[in-house]
Amino acid sequence: MAVAHLGPVRRFRALPVSESKDIRLEVADGLYLSPIVRADKAAYLEHFADPEIAHNLLAIPFPYTEADADWWLDRCEQSIGSPMTNFALRTPSGHLIGAIGVVIRTFSDYAFQELRIHRLFATPFSSNLASHRALEKAGFQREGLLRHHHLKQGIYLDAIIYGRISDSNENA
Repeated sequence: MAVAHLGPVRRFRALPVSESKDIRLEVADGLYLSPIVRADKAAYLEHFADPEIAHNLLAIPFPYTEADADWWLDRCEQSIGSPMTNFALRTPSGHLIGAIGVVIRTFSDYAFQELRIHRLFATPFSSNLASHRALEKAGFQREGLLRHHHLKQGIYLDAIIYGRISDSNENA
């Protein structure tokens, strides 16, 4: 499971979560993006039990507890009435297998078209080469090194900043 940190939203027109519970963004091979729901708790606990996943993600503690999952799901529920910015990646059967960072291009296109965002950025750890490759495949360009940018478990870690600009001049 991977998650990308996105830059600030300037203007947006997306449907509030309460009006878009049935949103389904097709990705490929039957995989799709949809809202994160409380029933995803078991999948979060399963995925984040892997120390390698937690090591590569800033906001994921290790060990990942039920309280951590409850906090995240509460936060997702509290966003009802706001534009959707967090998505679950699901198998054709609906099982959560990831979050936004796994399908960066799909979410980026959604953010540019529906949220009318002009620029997105991500700051993966400098050691997270898989995230670098995923961002580059999604059209993001490496912009530089951010020394000691993230603090995780008492250790400062370097990050690489990647950015992608909307093709439309209307997203200003």
